[in-house]
Amino acid sequence: MSSIPEKDWKRLRGLKEKLLNSACESIFQRIEKISSTRKDRQHETYLELWKLISKEDDAITEMFNDLKRSNAVFKIAALKHYGVLSDEQLAQFSQETQEQVARLCEYRR
Repeated sequence: MSSIPEKDWKRLRGLKEKLLNSACESIFQRIEKISSTRKDRQHETYLELWKLISKEDDAITEMFNDLKRSNAVFKIAALKHYGVLSDEQLAQFSQETQEQVARLCEYRR
């Protein structure tokens, strides 16, 4: 796989902040749900939160860290895999990029 077309690279860079905020908001919602049930189980809740944040940090890293054109198709596939990138957003990319992402997502199953 080679780098994605320039148009797709620009689109991804334009979507990055919105997608990152969306991913983080989803994490915050899960944190709030877990935290709201902590009464008389503070330590267990702490451990649950720690596991969640650790797992989600790995996902954030996979989706957003070291984003560059040469690895953009892998980042887009990760965004799709984790449910951060919608079908409508994916459809904004070229057919070539969509096909590469579909192959990568199929491979991950």
